[in-house]
Amino acid sequence: MPITYLLGAIAATFWPGFPRIELDPGFFFLCFVPPLIFAEGWLMPLRDFVEAKRPILLLSTGLVIFTTLAVGLTAHWLVPDLPLAMAFALGAVVSPTDAVAVSAITQRLKVPARLTTILNGESLMNDATGLVAFKFALAAVAVGTFSVRAAALDFVILAVGGLALGLAIAYLIGKLRDLLLATHNTDAMVEVTISLMIPFIAYLAAEAIGVSSILAVVTAGLYSGWRDPLRMDVETRRNAYSVWSFILFWLNALAFILLGLQFPAILDRLDDRYSTGYILLVVGAVTGAAILARLIWVFPGAHLPRLLSKKIRTTETAPSWQGVFVTGWAGMRGSVTLAAAISIPLTLPDGSDFPGRDTVIILAFGVIVSTLLLQGTTLEALICKLGLRADDTFARETQLARTAAVESALRGLKEIETANYTHGERAALALVVAEYEHRLAELTAEGKVKASAKLRRTTGIRHRLHALRAERVAIDELWRKNVITDETHRPLQYLLDQEESLLEGHAAHGKE
Repeated sequence: MPITYLLGAIAATFWPGFPRIELDPGFFFLCFVPPLIFAEGWLMPLRDFVEAKRPILLLSTGLVIFTTLAVGLTAHWLVPDLPLAMAFALGAVVSPTDAVAVSAITQRLKVPARLTTILNGESLMNDATGLVAFKFALAAVAVGTFSVRAAALDFVILAVGGLALGLAIAYLIGKLRDLLLATHNTDAMVEVTISLMIPFIAYLAAEAIGVSSILAVVTAGLYSGWRDPLRMDVETRRNAYSVWSFILFWLNALAFILLGLQFPAILDRLDDRYSTGYILLVVGAVTGAAILARLIWVFPGAHLPRLLSKKIRTTETAPSWQGVFVTGWAGMRGSVTLAAAISIPLTLPDGSDFPGRDTVIILAFGVIVSTLLLQGTTLEALICKLGLRADDTFARETQLARTAAVESALRGLKEIETANYTHGERAALALVVAEYEHRLAELTAEGKVKASAKLRRTTGIRHRLHALRAERVAIDELWRKNVITDETHRPLQYLLDQEESLLEGHAAHGKE
């Protein structure tokens, strides 16, 4: 789909009279990168992220550095007039992988849960590390000097400051939202609007005080993703998921469309220095360096820690070579790489053209297209060929959560005081209790979970709402205690939200 947007935009530029669009690099970066990275953090299961932190950090730091060096040296060797710092900027900008492209395949095929967590967590964190390295490289071009020691110290200061600021902003905004909710001064649209503002607040605040804006956004996203599922009400949660899904779709599409609209002009400027064949050769070499660097890194990264640590060998299952290879091949690049490349300033502080800007954009574009076409179109077939299948984690946790929820609902229903109920109300309550007892019998006897939560009867709506809220408390408690993962919690929470909305709709129309 991204390739379709890109090619369509390029084709549109050849239409007679089509206007030329010039983008402000800083504004483009601000519009696209903060919400994209925030959304990745918001959707990232924090517990799963912590449990898989070692492979995620090895991929998002060690592999980013390795890829930056491999791609940078390759590009500088093939294009000698590209400054070394800009070559490393290219390496940094193509090091982040695209979460959307990878998750679209892994979710459809249901690969092992840990593999999904590692790939999504890597995509989140390598966005941060890759973009921080990218900004350091651009700064080196602007000032003309670079010190590894000074850069390392600056990185620590910027990283710690960004992490602390992002957490503080997300925490304070969360408290404000709690206060508004407690005083009934908010509604779903206001809540969703606030959630959309968080990444921009974190980014702009970090830029203002000089700490890492990318890490501030990542941290704000992780904290909000941990907070929101339990603090939002049903309507707000459903609206938030819908709005964010829509915005992410459009941001990813617009990023490729806007690049396509600028592509002919950039290519024209490069044609004065390089032939089309030479550009394609360099694109192939740079893409090959990025792919090979990843494949070379993943196997030692997966097995060396096991060889060096007895604790890891005794507490963790050895990764299969199939899973490691799929991790190595799942290196598609996407909208974050694109947005960062276009964000390179047009000029240096002295007013001269920023050296190598068009070259880096074209090469980054080439890596995106090549990886999407090569790896994106073959990853699904590779997963099927290697026989990777989802483990029983999701089914087992879903069974546990649904059983606990139904048991909790039954306890809540049986605790209802019926002394003042009419005969009809007692009959309605008895029907709801019987229904939940039947559901519990199905779950415990057959071990199967129904995939949808639909309104079965229109009687006893008040009692059904009471039971649903008890179910929600049980599922949230299991999630809070790390008994079930986000992958289990979110779909069940969504089903309960759907059923509760239906019941409240019936109640509002007097169908009790």
